[in-house]
Amino acid sequence: MAEQMIIDTDANMETGAGTKKKGNGPPNRMNDLIYRDWMKFQKSFFRYDNDQSLVESFIYFFTKAIWPDGNPSKTLLIGFNEINKSHVLSPRVVASFKGTNFKDIIFTLQNNKDNDFILIDLRHLITEQASLDEYLIHYADEMMKALRQALIPLRYCGLLVNMPNEGGSGFPIPWSVAIACRDNLRLRDEKIGLIENKHRMFYSVLMQAEKDERPSQKILSSSINLSDTDLKIPGWIIPKPPPRKKNEALHPAKYPETLVSEFIELFTKPGETILDPMVGTGSSVVAAIRSGRNGYGIDLMPEFVDISQKRIDEELRPSLFESFYSSAKGFVYQGDSTKLTDIQELIDITFDYAVTSPPYWSMLTNPGSENQEKRRKQNLRLVYSESINDLGNTQDYDKFLELLESVYIQVAYKLKPGAGLTVVVKNVKREHIVYTLAWDIVYRLCKPNGMYKYAGTTFWCQDDVGIKPFAVGIHWVSNTLHHYCLHFTRV
Repeated sequence: MAEQMIIDTDANMETGAGTKKKGNGPPNRMNDLIYRDWMKFQKSFFRYDNDQSLVESFIYFFTKAIWPDGNPSKTLLIGFNEINKSHVLSPRVVASFKGTNFKDIIFTLQNNKDNDFILIDLRHLITEQASLDEYLIHYADEMMKALRQALIPLRYCGLLVNMPNEGGSGFPIPWSVAIACRDNLRLRDEKIGLIENKHRMFYSVLMQAEKDERPSQKILSSSINLSDTDLKIPGWIIPKPPPRKKNEALHPAKYPETLVSEFIELFTKPGETILDPMVGTGSSVVAAIRSGRNGYGIDLMPEFVDISQKRIDEELRPSLFESFYSSAKGFVYQGDSTKLTDIQELIDITFDYAVTSPPYWSMLTNPGSENQEKRRKQNLRLVYSESINDLGNTQDYDKFLELLESVYIQVAYKLKPGAGLTVVVKNVKREHIVYTLAWDIVYRLCKPNGMYKYAGTTFWCQDDVGIKPFAVGIHWVSNTLHHYCLHFTRV
């Protein structure tokens, strides 16, 4: 990692039920890290430096040098070529094996038991769709069963998996690998590695030796239609948005105009028309106007429609200085996106592009939501609305997915053939279960008989958001500071 962790082997060591050294934060049951270094690891994306620092950071986070029972931790590394085990602070025990093929990995796992942490590098073995299919069909089940059996119960393991191309295009190999694990291991989280000098990314998929509540799936290369667009999909964007204005802050989940402008300008030309069927406070329409496009927005709540309209009016107000987007138009209407094709104002319009950020399932209604405490103190709205028609109030996950799919099918009917769609979402953690919302949307919209093709993913990485101490000292709950910007093209 770009920032090497500073290890204090005396700080936060447990005795009995767990004690803490004064000033170092809460008792630590997972590792020997001081509070500052625990917090560094909480961030869900990182700038990759080299394998040595990455491996050391993972070992130091997921193990103690000596556990409370007096035993040193055991780490198993598979697939890494140039790791210097002597750099890992003793008395930890670290074993490293090459793992040149899947059979070697399975054999190594079957013959190395009782590990506290296992990290397997699959970046050199699964490189494109053919090798993914080979893994899923012939090796995934046996390998994940062996991985579970090689771990001490409840301990953690990780898989490093590459995205196939530069930027964000190509088959989503990492999440296909991840959700095939769930019959044997619980998917706990992901950390995204940004290889800045190569414009590439990889996933660190983190799992726990415990049953997963979500079913396993085999997402083969034939499961998803890929777009043949020649657009250069960026792998990640780290925007620096200005502070939200008072009326914009009323909405509990707003994305910045600087983010959506990137996608509008990627998928459309000046003068074309974009749609946001869940427009909130109008960011997509404002971004469209600023980019010289015509923007249309729909929102369920009259309050947000009113805020959007005022922002649009302000954006279109005549100025002493001529603007290149002065001929662009913006419109916003109150309506239910689940009945999009019935909205009269849109009946005779087809669009060149659509962009939207739906509710992240019921994330905002969870008591532990990231921004609830802060918004409660400011007496701001915690959820979109109390309406039964609000998708964010749908408590059943599969029902929510079904409703969301129906919205994007209706959006497809309003898009011209070949037009783009961008959906901004996060995967959702609830009660220690990862609901792979982003991945499930792709699978549903781009199946062989679907109305979309998958063009790629851009990660919206938030460097301007503070780290929160979720479960510090007890178990790992990362700060999810990356959003998936999923790109599709209309069939």
